[in-house]
Amino acid sequence: MTPHRDRPTRRLPREKYLTFGATCIGAWEIAEVVDSLRSGWIGTGRQVSRLDASVREYTGADFAVALHSCTAALHLSMVAAGLRRGDEVDTTPMIF
Repeated sequence: MTPHRDRPTRRLPREKYLTFGATCIGAWEIAEVVDSLRSGWIGTGRQVSRLDASVREYTGADFAVALHSCTAALHLSMVAAGLRRGDEVDTTPMIF
């Protein structure tokens, strides 16, 4: 028996959920986090400097700055672009 075209087909729940923003965390990443926590430098320090340098090297950019959130990155990009109070900017509502 085929489903009637006007009636929605009932979907069964997934056995495995789709993950939004799935990460791959291994032993190396865990060791880096532990090293950062033990260093006492959570938001700054040598890991952040290493990240900045790695991004500059990888992209060939003159400058790279690691920020704590996409909100901070969007704000900094607007400052760098010379936007002023009253300028209108459209961005994505999803900055996860």
